[in-house]
Amino acid sequence: MLAAVFEAAGRSLLIDRVPDPHAGFGELVVRVGACGICGSDLHAASDPDGAFGRPLLAGTILGHEFAGEIVEVGPGAAGRWRIGDRIAAFPIFSCGGCLACLSGRPANCRVARFAGLSGEQGAYAEYARASALHSIPLASSLPYRAAAVAEPLAVCLHAAQLAMPLRDADVLILGAGPIGLLLVACCRQMGARHVVIADVVGERAGRGLALGATGAVDTSSQDAREVFRSLTSCRPTVVFDAAGGSSTLASAMELAAQGGRIVVVAPARSMSPMPTMTGFHKELSVTFAKAYTTGAFREACRLIESGEIDVAPVVTATTGFDRFPEIFASLGRPNTSGKVLLDPLN
Repeated sequence: MLAAVFEAAGRSLLIDRVPDPHAGFGELVVRVGACGICGSDLHAASDPDGAFGRPLLAGTILGHEFAGEIVEVGPGAAGRWRIGDRIAAFPIFSCGGCLACLSGRPANCRVARFAGLSGEQGAYAEYARASALHSIPLASSLPYRAAAVAEPLAVCLHAAQLAMPLRDADVLILGAGPIGLLLVACCRQMGARHVVIADVVGERAGRGLALGATGAVDTSSQDAREVFRSLTSCRPTVVFDAAGGSSTLASAMELAAQGGRIVVVAPARSMSPMPTMTGFHKELSVTFAKAYTTGAFREACRLIESGEIDVAPVVTATTGFDRFPEIFASLGRPNTSGKVLLDPLN
């Protein structure tokens, strides 16, 4: 099969022919219909020391946000799945029996393998493996490009659930990449009164208005505190750090209202200062959101399929293998893109 293969940090992905995957116990092999480029993939490919605690190995196929059609059903999965079924692929492989797995948090399983990132090849390829236990069947009418957004939407649902209650909350989201944009939709769907999104690139922040944001801030020329107050007459009760900058957490704490809640969805890769006295005097709660639960993944698929959340405004481009290395590299630099998808069939 064709795949985009990582060779070394700082080098372009290589489009090459590699062996087809085969389904192990409890696994499915999927013909990939669409796979999203995630910031985690960009960080992993650019950090020679390993953005996630270990260097990315040469020969790795990245990609974990995918949907497609089942072409092989592994042992232990035949009762539920058939060849030809369309799925939103669950990209975490775990033991299934530990406390984390039994509580719906396979990302916290000690032996978890994440597609494309730790111990399992990913879906920047024509075919990829998926977990049979937690993948979700898709209606024939749902395009793969929408279903592939279920994984990042699940990340945002999990983060939003950690920030609850959101009904009538005044929310500020720092960072207008795909995660920040999908957080807008989640917060509005959960009943937030005001949702303001801020980004150093005004065009990206403005995209949040199509997903229900009540305001957008271009922090290259505007002050987030002043704009938020002018729109809401208050400070934010909930702030999401979806930017991952070295000083974003400190900014979130400074901006938050007394008793506010901070949820970090995109942790900084370098040491991040935390104004502890600000947190002390304001009695802030700071929570970190890692991946998602199996319930959040199911709910993300339901919200997309029902149309309750329209993910179309988040997806700004789709590409085949021919331009994929070039586009992947460009997303590691300042840009105005939203979610970009690989279509291996293109």
